[in-house]
Amino acid sequence: MAINPMQLVKFRSQLNDFRKRHPGFAAFVRAVRKKGVPENSVLEVKITRPDGEDMTTNFRVTAEDLDLIRMISELG
Repeated sequence: MAINPMQLVKFRSQLNDFRKRHPGFAAFVRAVRKKGVPENSVLEVKITRPDGEDMTTNFRVTAEDLDLIRMISELG
């Protein structure tokens, strides 16, 4: 899979904009990275829609998940 350099530039720009809009999230991610996410941790995501509806999911982190996370972090 070839990476389009222009898409990578656009991605980095959008990622930097996201970090500026949501500095608390960036601080959270840094804290998580500092402590690490060991295998068997539970990752949970909750979305609260403007109409008040909540959507939540979670999963237990596997060794394969950690490999993917490492690959993604190496891109940034």
